[in-house]
Amino acid sequence: MENQTVTQARESAATDYRRSVELMNRAIGLEIATSLQYMYFHVRCEDAGYRYLARMFRNISIAEMRHIEQFADRILFLKGDVDMNPSFRARPLTDVKEMLKMAYELERSTIDNYNSWAKACSEACDAVSHRLFRTILQEEETHFDTFDTEHQNIEDYGKEYLALQSIARSRAATAHKTEDWEK
Repeated sequence: MENQTVTQARESAATDYRRSVELMNRAIGLEIATSLQYMYFHVRCEDAGYRYLARMFRNISIAEMRHIEQFADRILFLKGDVDMNPSFRARPLTDVKEMLKMAYELERSTIDNYNSWAKACSEACDAVSHRLFRTILQEEETHFDTFDTEHQNIEDYGKEYLALQSIARSRAATAHKTEDWEK
């Protein structure tokens, strides 16, 4: 009887970990897609001369890549298989306001999902996966706040906000060329 109880407990734990693995694979798909989307926004902003926004999108894209690695490490620890496929294709947006709105919405959705998925891991008695979702969730909230702030800046200051970034890039480029010429 005791062996049967131990066997049932092990089978139940394996089932619970399968749910955690499934949720973390869903998270990986979202993180990959989001990272690609932000990298697309990065190159578009860089090309338009919006250096600050370009760096912001690049840095957050890289942070999303770290999340992929963290989820993948946990999945492998649980003896699961990592699914490295994006959950959606990058959208070719060129308007900065639309980029920030989409980024804001992606982060809001991710926050909602990770809250739910952390709870599901906790209910499945997987405290470590629960904690991983909660830890990454804190970073996602920071990303959300960043995008919200930048979106509000464009709402408040309009095209002037973007023009100032372009001017700053031109000045930096001119200063750099002058320094090279003077050497």
